[in-house]
Amino acid sequence: MRIQEKHVRYSGIVILAFVLPWAMGHRSGYYHYHVFHTLIVTFSNWQGCVWILNHYQKKYPNYALTRTRIISELLAVVVLILAIVVLHSILLNVLYGRPFKWANVPHFMTTNSLITIFAGVFYESRYFFERWHETFVETQRLRRQTTQSQLEVLKNQVNPHFLFNSLNTLLTLIPEDKQTAKKFTRKLGAVYQYILQYQNQELTTLEQELNFIKAYLFLQQMRFGDNLKAHIEIDKAYQKHQIVPLSLQMLVENAIKHNVVSSARPLYIHISNQGNTLIISNNLQLKSMRQIVAKNSTKIGLKNIQNRYRFFTQDPIEIHAKNDCFEVRLPLLTPTQTNAKPVVVPSTAPVL
Repeated sequence: MRIQEKHVRYSGIVILAFVLPWAMGHRSGYYHYHVFHTLIVTFSNWQGCVWILNHYQKKYPNYALTRTRIISELLAVVVLILAIVVLHSILLNVLYGRPFKWANVPHFMTTNSLITIFAGVFYESRYFFERWHETFVETQRLRRQTTQSQLEVLKNQVNPHFLFNSLNTLLTLIPEDKQTAKKFTRKLGAVYQYILQYQNQELTTLEQELNFIKAYLFLQQMRFGDNLKAHIEIDKAYQKHQIVPLSLQMLVENAIKHNVVSSARPLYIHISNQGNTLIISNNLQLKSMRQIVAKNSTKIGLKNIQNRYRFFTQDPIEIHAKNDCFEVRLPLLTPTQTNAKPVVVPSTAPVL
């Protein structure tokens, strides 16, 4: 059974209230006064320090706010020590009839400061260790999940269904258009090369991810023809920003997998950015027989991306599903500042 800290704290306050007066030689006469005096001062010191640290640890929990938290704690502790000195002086006057003397203030301040600093260092160190342990556990969990996600993407790309569609498209292209067939083969190789290269990476640049998704979209557009249209409009100034690898592929794959793609109902996929936000959207036309399954599957994929992003940023991933549009907004990480105009890939031609 784990001993709770508050039980140790309250027991320690009571034990110190009896032990300190005895250790300081107050063993007769006013001993019970000294016990009461020590109990009040020790409780105020210890409990006040705990309350201050708990308050600011909850108010500023993030590692980036450590300096703000510690400064706030120190200022509050100074106020606490001054209040305890006043309380100590009042108790001396009430219990022992001793008048207040300014000469005793430095001694009171030093004694209470040492006690409070000791308690503060102990609790702050414990808090730091607990946060470090939580961060370590969360880091390992997210890394495992990232690896699992990337292996899942790799498995999806090498499954017989994907290979059958790709090879079937390639076989159709070879006798009709050998140049396009060669290009299709290069794009197919680029897709696998990227997946193998970045399956163990935690981040990739937006530029690299876009090159990959263009190759992936080319393969899909060779299969679906004009029934699948893609439009990419990204400001060059943000192409060196970073995102989680294969996140775009997962979103595009979900759009193709769960929506109708036909000549009567073409699927439009749009990828753009607004500052440090990457926007991926498509017209919503879920396959009727799989609508419920598709929604659940999409949520699993989005949850996976959200968990992977939590490893790097607290900026939320926004998901908007309307009657005729599905949109996901991903934060772009570690921006670099350049000035350039957007590069627009026409939606009427395959994304190359």
